[in-house]
Amino acid sequence: FYVLALGLALLVNLECFFLASAAAVLTVVYSVPPLRTKSNAILANLTIAIPRGVLLKVAGWSTVRSVTEVGGEAWYIGLIFGTFLLGASTTKDFADMKGDLAGGCITLPIKYGPRRAAWMISPFFVIPFLLIPLGVHLGVLTGVPWMLDIMGVGLACWGAYTVYLILRDPEELARTENHISWRHMYMMMFGAQIAFILSYLLKYAIGKGA
Repeated sequence: FYVLALGLALLVNLECFFLASAAAVLTVVYSVPPLRTKSNAILANLTIAIPRGVLLKVAGWSTVRSVTEVGGEAWYIGLIFGTFLLGASTTKDFADMKGDLAGGCITLPIKYGPRRAAWMISPFFVIPFLLIPLGVHLGVLTGVPWMLDIMGVGLACWGAYTVYLILRDPEELARTENHISWRHMYMMMFGAQIAFILSYLLKYAIGKGA
């Protein structure tokens, strides 16, 4: 699958290939000894957030525009998703504490306990999405401004609700398989991706009609 995926990326362009290759390397670093960063609480989250949140989003951008353009729009979008996953990806670790501990994976809930880990990851459900209206204001994000503003505020509110679900009983995260916050994390991820796509497609459609 790696060879096929990288082959397809190469057919797109070299930027896409190098970004996909970097993401692929990090997935190996995450899982395979001797590095196996999944065994370290902080490094595990980084090696999830960088490939899935940053590099793959930027690789997607590279299929239509260069990622080296002045302004760094692609990387700003990647920063938003990467920062979100840096904390939010931990939601899956609470229910897996026994298995992770047996496998030598010291996740945030194991290292700091469910309650403290829950507080540690909470800002990552809100702050990244506030970067969206900020990016519009700074002129970094060039999609339809009002759509991006609504999207950023809406996702931040959604994230705040998810934080409420997490913090009302952090210990429940460790008792419940696939806690509802885990499902919200994935729905927020997909929702944000779709909203970004629609914003830029509408901008393109408006430009074509002008």
